[in-house]
Amino acid sequence: MTRPMTKTSKEMVDSANQEIKTITVEEAKLALNDPATTFVDLRDIREIQAEGMIPGAYHMPRGMTEFWVDPQSPYYKKVFSSDNKFVFYCNKGWRSALAAKAAQDVGLGNLCHVEGGFTAWQETGGEIAQKPQHKSPAQKEGIYDLLPFVVNPQNIARFEDGNVIIGDRRKYPFSKEFVTCGTVEDVAQAIKDMVTQGSGPWMAAANALRIVAGDGMDALRAARETLVATRPTNTAMALRLDDILETAETAEKLGQDVDEAIANRIKAIQNKIYDNYAIRARAVADLIEDGDGILTMCFGEAGFLLALALAGRDGKKITCYAPETRPYLQGAKLTAPSIHEMGIEVKLITDNMPAHIMREGNIQKYITAADLITVDGHVCNKIGTYQNAIAAHAHDIPYFAFAWGRDDHKVSRDDVQIEERDPAEIRQALGQPTTIDEIGARYPTFDITPPKYVSGVATVHGVLSPYTLKNYKEW
Repeated sequence: MTRPMTKTSKEMVDSANQEIKTITVEEAKLALNDPATTFVDLRDIREIQAEGMIPGAYHMPRGMTEFWVDPQSPYYKKVFSSDNKFVFYCNKGWRSALAAKAAQDVGLGNLCHVEGGFTAWQETGGEIAQKPQHKSPAQKEGIYDLLPFVVNPQNIARFEDGNVIIGDRRKYPFSKEFVTCGTVEDVAQAIKDMVTQGSGPWMAAANALRIVAGDGMDALRAARETLVATRPTNTAMALRLDDILETAETAEKLGQDVDEAIANRIKAIQNKIYDNYAIRARAVADLIEDGDGILTMCFGEAGFLLALALAGRDGKKITCYAPETRPYLQGAKLTAPSIHEMGIEVKLITDNMPAHIMREGNIQKYITAADLITVDGHVCNKIGTYQNAIAAHAHDIPYFAFAWGRDDHKVSRDDVQIEERDPAEIRQALGQPTTIDEIGARYPTFDITPPKYVSGVATVHGVLSPYTLKNYKEW
């Protein structure tokens, strides 16, 4: 009896690869930013638990491929009914090749698999999530329904008809207006002129790159330098622009649309930022107690505002005290109206009142955003944050700061460059002179609070001691 001819597993994989589309890890990284792409992880759940997975991937056991993908199967999964492009991957690319071939055989179109699989993804520094997520943190907490006007992403900065549209925070709350910028230089000037602050500059700058997306990498790098120079202290902008430039360079190398790659990457970064806002806000909201009085400083952005909103939704009655924040009055014009818009009681105070109100017993927690937190736990934020932290410490009031992420280049306070703005801005308020031009003035925009005055830092791991931040890769 002759033995029937057989194929080895490698031969089966090689045969499958002849009939399916294979993409490189670099192409996969670009596809990860595309909202019209769904990644499918075919590994065993124990592999995922041990190694993590590509963020946002849908987990499908290899053995269920034909049954989950085939619309005629009783086990059909609706995720495969979308018009999305599907990217299959496994550990090294063998299982995904066979699964992609099987899925293609039962009618799934527009699919491919990743050459080298998750192993290659890891080796090239691809982003890794710890477990599958059916809902993102932002969706789970329902934060987009809670956001006030000023911190809704569409009202911060967006790209439209070849221009960058920036929400003019100088005009709010009296009007909701936007500044239209047609060049990178226009965007840089808008950032310098305080049209936008906080998280606004990075979003405006990122969208400004799209203006020169078709002019090559040299033009994009020059734009990056122009934009970063507008905010030397806030390194979030530099890090995110570098991330986007890396994406653009990959797209150009692969012959793909650079503008589309930049747009997709901006959206991906934005989604992750708002997911992280939700995580940090939830952690701080859980620290807030019913009846708390909360002092802040300047404009706390979405993280701080969402913490208040979540605490309020939890049924906690709170009162927020917002210093007006000279000289641009962000506290009066942005913070207080945003808190009021969310239905939370807010009292506007001047910058020299916090210590007095603490002594009265009206403040139980001091909570702010942070433009930068060093690896060793120093909090850099709007000028005035430091003196309030000292006053809070003297009154046994805890101070919590929101991190936006970790910058390994800012290890200690010596690595922080404090931006000094034109002293003329101090001699006026909202365009009206408050003294004569001959009077000398200084305007350091930020100050630095040492970790001994910081009770905790809100991170994606919860509220951590500033002294243990260095032990975490992500904040």
